[in-house]
Formats: sequence, C-alpha cells, structure tokens
Amino acid sequence: MTADDLRTTVDWRGTSVLTLADLWPERPRAMVVGLHPVPCSVEAGHYFQGQVGQRQLRRLASTGLLPAPDDGTFFEPGALAAGVGFANVVRRPASGAAVSPDEVAHGREVLLARLAERAVPLVVCLTRLPVKALLGREGRPGYQAEELPGGTRVFRMPGPFAPQVEVADVLAGLEVPD
Repeated sequence: MTADDLRTTVDWRGTSVLTLADLWPERPRAMVVGLHPVPCSVEAGHYFQGQVGQRQLRRLASTGLLPAPDDGTFFEPGALAAGVGFANVVRRPASGAAVSPDEVAHGREVLLARLAERAVPLVVCLTRLPVKALLGREGRPGYQAEELPGGTRVFRMPGPFAPQVEVADVLAGLEVPD
C-alpha cells in the first residue's frame, strides 16, 4: 500500500480537495476516526503521521486491536487485514481544530450513515475532538455512555499526554471485537 493508494481528491462541500481515502475493511471490526486529516498525513499519504497520531496508534496497537507496523509508521495495511479501518469526520485537511461547525455537522451525517450501513461495532477516537463531533460532547476517556445509530460503540483514547498509568487503566478496558 503506497501513499498514492491512500490519497484521493474528493468534492468536499463544493470544493475539490486532496485528502486521504476512507479505508473500509470488508468486514469491519472497528474504525479509527479522526476529526480531519492533518496536512502532514495527506502529504505522506498515510493516516495519523504527526507525533501525536503516531503515539496514539502505537498505544492502540498495544491493545491488540491492530498490529504494530513493521516499518514503524504506516499502520493501514496491518489494520485493514485485522478488520480495522480509518476515516475522518471532516474530509478537508486542516491544522488543529480549524474546521467550521457546518463542516463538522455535514461530515458527521455522512460518516454516521456509512458506519450504520456497514454495521461497524466499534469506533475508536484517538482524541476528544472526533468524540465531540460524533456525540456532541467530549466525554471521558474510555467507552462513552451513548452509542451511535446502529448500536456502534464509541471508545475515546486517553489524551496523548496523559500519564502512563491513566493510559494503561483506560486501554485495559478496551474490548477487542471479534
């Protein structure tokens, strides 16, 4: 899987943007969902290429949900083979939380429909922002009380700078779906 395999141009609310393709496994066990792709990830052609994203993916790999990559940085091939995909609420690349409420609302509706259509049992959010986009509130790290339409559970990772003891406690509660 090369960078060119993951980069795609999409129509995002009337504007053509270069972004990352949503990666849907044939039989999804889980989807890792971000708020939006960051420019360095689109440039690299792989999800979560910033330091924070890489740290969070390594933590997630430690749970057994997806394998750690052989090359150390590109998680998509192993994740897809394990039934774990990747998507973003907002398709447009941005830095920080620089997306409008209208973009979030639009992306939320599109993503929720796709998750329900594919009967995805679990969404894992690496930070608080996609949880807020999907549920309307940030929630605490761990499983959220509300489910998405279709019964999809939402798991929020501990923050990227959380103490290791907190990270271990929260990640110990992640149930890896079959």
